Amino acid sequence: MTFLNPFVLFGLAAAAIPILLHIFNLRKLQTIEFSTLSFLKELQKTKIRRLKLRQLLLLFLRTILIILIVLAFSRPTLKGSLPGGLADQAKTTAVILFDDSQSMTASDEQGELLQQAKNSAISIVNLLKDGDEVFFVKLSDIPTDGTKEIPSSQRNFPAVCSALKDIKPSSLHHIIEDALRFASELLASSKNFNKEVYIISDFQSGSIESKLNISKAAEQLFAPTTQFFLIPLGKHELQNVSIESVEIPNTIFEVQKPFIVNAKLVNHGTSDVQNHIVSIYQDGNRMAQKGVDIHAGQSVETDFTLVPKHAGFLEGTIELEDDELEFDNRRFFTVHIPEVFRVLLVGNSSNLTYLQLALSTRLSDTSASLKLTESILDRLSTSLLDNIDVIVISDPPELTSSQTSILKTYLQNGGGALIFPGAHTTANAFNMSIAAVLGNSSIASIDSQSGASQGTNLSVEFEKVDLRHPLFAGMFEKDETKRSTGIVHSQRILESPRVLKSLRFIPTPHSKIVITLSNGYPFLIEERIGNGRVLMFSVAANTKWSDLPLKGLFVPLMHRSLAYLVQEPITDLSLFVGDEKTIRIRASVAPVLTVMKPGGTEVLVNTQQRPSDKSIRFSDTDINGIYCVKAGNIILDKFAVNIDPDESNTTPSNEKRQEKMLMHLGITNNVVHIAHQPQEVQRIITKARLGTELWKQFLVAALLIAVLEMFVARDSKRSLATATPHTDG
Repeated sequence: MTFLNPFVLFGLAAAAIPILLHIFNLRKLQTIEFSTLSFLKELQKTKIRRLKLRQLLLLFLRTILIILIVLAFSRPTLKGSLPGGLADQAKTTAVILFDDSQSMTASDEQGELLQQAKNSAISIVNLLKDGDEVFFVKLSDIPTDGTKEIPSSQRNFPAVCSALKDIKPSSLHHIIEDALRFASELLASSKNFNKEVYIISDFQSGSIESKLNISKAAEQLFAPTTQFFLIPLGKHELQNVSIESVEIPNTIFEVQKPFIVNAKLVNHGTSDVQNHIVSIYQDGNRMAQKGVDIHAGQSVETDFTLVPKHAGFLEGTIELEDDELEFDNRRFFTVHIPEVFRVLLVGNSSNLTYLQLALSTRLSDTSASLKLTESILDRLSTSLLDNIDVIVISDPPELTSSQTSILKTYLQNGGGALIFPGAHTTANAFNMSIAAVLGNSSIASIDSQSGASQGTNLSVEFEKVDLRHPLFAGMFEKDETKRSTGIVHSQRILESPRVLKSLRFIPTPHSKIVITLSNGYPFLIEERIGNGRVLMFSVAANTKWSDLPLKGLFVPLMHRSLAYLVQEPITDLSLFVGDEKTIRIRASVAPVLTVMKPGGTEVLVNTQQRPSDKSIRFSDTDINGIYCVKAGNIILDKFAVNIDPDESNTTPSNEKRQEKMLMHLGITNNVVHIAHQPQEVQRIITKARLGTELWKQFLVAALLIAVLEMFVARDSKRSLATATPHTDG
């Protein structure tokens, strides 16, 4: 026997009250002298003995009455059942975890898995009785951040069955381990004796356990008596090929300039596939296709080349031919090619001469146009940088704290900076200002000056160039032998400038060296700060430090540097359904933006925010496809959302792996029941469901004891009246 309200048992202490009252009411007899002893002779000793027995019986009945009342309110429950239906079945709290993911759209000989899951859930709900309660939880509704409120249980079972019939497959991917954690929170407040958790799923390998929780210690989330029912669906392994990922190597996107798109394909089936067709689309038009061979359980990578036809946002799709599961046959991506670069040149006119000449030259008709603005450092402000894509600083002196803060915020919010030293640049000033902007975690500090600054006529040249960097992709002749490592001796590729004076950067582990001089120090170095990037040259943008402005490399290098800094890193390729998207906004926009979801649904987003925060968080990504962010009719951004590739891993998980996951949560085998056939569900549940509540029986017994006590107490008063002698005064 167990008690559903065990804390009420503390009330058993009240059973001592009748005993204490009985003890306190015992009075010591006093000897009184009478003139005659005739009344003592008439006293019947048997009546006194009978009176004492009745008093003891009353004491017993009153004590038992209190005990029975306390036990009734503590809801005693007996494992098993009483014969003849003498007691009510114990109340049940059931949690039904329902897999509504895209993998449930598969079918077997018994039909679609999602429909089979609905039928199984309805049969479970039909077993619930009056007084029972149920939590129906779709896997797509499982909170991932712990912020979702605990829902209320439901007792309107016909309404639950009606809602079940309307369930549609969701593109959200959640795992059963997290669903069980949520179920433990739902059961924590239940007072019912029977606690049951039902898992209706195809139990695919990609939905069992979280990779993040593998190293965590075992937990005990449920009461030992909680029963678990696993209802696996799907009787055969699917022949499914999916697109696991799409990657675009780091490059600078330009109109009419090709770039590579890499797709990774996985065969989750048990049979090899040959000549499986994969296609690539640009803005809805098929650009190329090819056939690939993939061995069972293996993956392959295939490349496509796309050539952008226009500037702006490009929408791309990788698509496979149809197979048993269609949801993972498409993967989306976007590419942005800015039409205009908004550039702010900061410095004195004498330091900007060569930069102005280089940037006023347009490399080709398809190149982005540049909108140049000039200013001096003293006029640097947040409002000035709001509409700027890249800031070019030439000969920066030591920055004030205000200038440092403005520049740092701009970079953290996704801006780009191109920095050249000059006559006013010293090692101390640079470390106190530019290095402070970069932050302590990614400082590229200055050690000293070299070359002509030391009073010699020595000069240095390029020693190594990292051709893997997007700045140089397609600029020089291809040499596959040298490009295999990405680091080459540059004088064989391009003509190096003659460097007379330079700053010696000391790179950190976070720095990326793009060009190295023959003295071993960087000539061009890249740093990252927040969402922004910085390119720093070790020479001034004039002919006093080097002859770089006179070389043919200077103009294309300046243009490509700006294009690289303007282009935002491609991070949306790994954005999955349900993930939060950070929309970066540098310019001033309307107070409300519109996000158009796939399918045409529009969501309004409030842009009111802190002045220093130029980003908006958007979490309504419940559909895979291309999302479009607009301010009025102006497109600000497009981003792709895809289904988590783990959802495509349809290989059935074995029972040993399921057992390992359950044991990790403290769920032992003796409370786990598996229904391998849908028709077994009701039989297994009925067999496993134990418990008979006895509170009504205890309450009836208490009422009977109370009636008996009333009669005994009344008879005791009569006996006491006849046994008490009376004397005339």
